[in-house]
Amino acid sequence: MEAQLDYEITITHKGSYVHVNAEGLGSYDGAVDLWQQVVEACDQHQCYNILGEQYLFCNLSTHEALNYPDLFKKVGITKKHRIAWVDKNPRTREMTEFIRNVLTNRLVGNGRLFRDLDSAKQWLLGQDIEKNPQ
Repeated sequence: MEAQLDYEITITHKGSYVHVNAEGLGSYDGAVDLWQQVVEACDQHQCYNILGEQYLFCNLSTHEALNYPDLFKKVGITKKHRIAWVDKNPRTREMTEFIRNVLTNRLVGNGRLFRDLDSAKQWLLGQDIEKNPQ
């Protein structure tokens, strides 16, 4: 029987990128589910630019964070996936930054963490974007 996951994921293809929004309770199983859905959406739309934003209420453990390179490999995240990610919860941001550092140090994935969506989108698409209120 599958565990009940207490979060909501919305994935929308926006032409030049795939927009991911995740809210709810953070968990390792939830992360596996989220990234599997992201890989499927990227493959479906042949678009590997990922603009993600999250507001999660729980941190992963350090052990779970250290397993992120294996998680990315398992679900199929590769260097072709360009990920710009925004963690909107100051309480989980430090762990998200730690996960990004683990992935960078292990040369897994191609991504950066940002404080706001506009900066993330600008980096992802490599262009100046007017500031639009969200």
